[in-house]
Amino acid sequence: MRKFVTLLIIAAAWYFAGMNRQPYLMAAAICAVIFVVFSFVLARVLRHKLSADIPEQSSVIYKDHETPLIIRTENRSRFPITKYCVTVLMRYKGNKSSVLRRLNGSAGRNSDNKNNTASLFYTAPYSGVVRIYLLRLRVYDYFMIFSSSKKLHDVIHEVIVLPSPKKMNITMPPFGTYTNEPVAQSNSDKKGEDHSEIRLVREYRQGDLIRHMHRNYSARTETIWIKEYQKENDFIFDLYLDTSSAEKLSVTDIDAYSELLCSLLNNLMEYDIIIKIHYYDRASNDMKLYELDKKSKIDDFMTEFFKAESFCTEDEYCAVCKVSPEDNVMLINTSLNWYFGGKHIYTFNKDNIIDEITKQYFELN
Repeated sequence: MRKFVTLLIIAAAWYFAGMNRQPYLMAAAICAVIFVVFSFVLARVLRHKLSADIPEQSSVIYKDHETPLIIRTENRSRFPITKYCVTVLMRYKGNKSSVLRRLNGSAGRNSDNKNNTASLFYTAPYSGVVRIYLLRLRVYDYFMIFSSSKKLHDVIHEVIVLPSPKKMNITMPPFGTYTNEPVAQSNSDKKGEDHSEIRLVREYRQGDLIRHMHRNYSARTETIWIKEYQKENDFIFDLYLDTSSAEKLSVTDIDAYSELLCSLLNNLMEYDIIIKIHYYDRASNDMKLYELDKKSKIDDFMTEFFKAESFCTEDEYCAVCKVSPEDNVMLINTSLNWYFGGKHIYTFNKDNIIDEITKQYFELN
């Protein structure tokens, strides 16, 4: 629209200058032509002087959370740029469908390059790996009449999208003690009968039990010191992630599997257990082992799980893993079947998986 109005004004100026033969009208018409040529050339000059990239930022985000994507520009000219537009493409790894977004911004002189950043807020609807591409950069002249664009090559940012864990109703087998409550001191001082060990000694805080006081150390320092205990885990089991499929998994399949896995780990770690997680790693074409002993490590594991490109074909998985659902392990496959100790626990429906995770009762025995 601006181009059309500008050209219309120039045509009118030349028309009246030609009709009236007035010097000031002819000067105005010539200035209008110079202005148009200057704007046209300026847009192309600024395009060559401006570049865009994605600086270092968090590569792990959470599903359905609004997240900023920071885009940085470098202006190598001595003039500020009033407006530019970056075309951003977002695509899940292994999926053809994509989303195009556009970010408008401005860039100061080259001395202000460290401040030349703009943020694009986006939301990832599925768990998995999202690749963000900067496709094209368009630069406008000062009056935004003309613009010039160029392709941006090899500007890619990979983001791992993690699900938020959901509460599950799980009853563990009736052996061992599965609680992370503070461990009380054993009444027995006989060697071999106390299955707790001192983790550290700290100063007394209000509410601490006096029977946990370290008497010898407190007497020497004239300060009350409390013993903290770390209990030996009563239960260690293996969890095998069968991520193989005869057909290529869709984004929703991977999302459902991730939701189930994350929620299951989060709820199992409420108990005093260690989970040895076995999963496929594409880089080594072999199974990897991750020992999960704290709930705080779940996000770290999920990140490693996605980085390993664990979803594979049946042939790839069967070549490196011989464990079956009938073995005495816990196993989850891509059909969302859950097995434990050789028994089938439940089959989840990916279209209703959140309700099934939160509303069903699961008993492991």
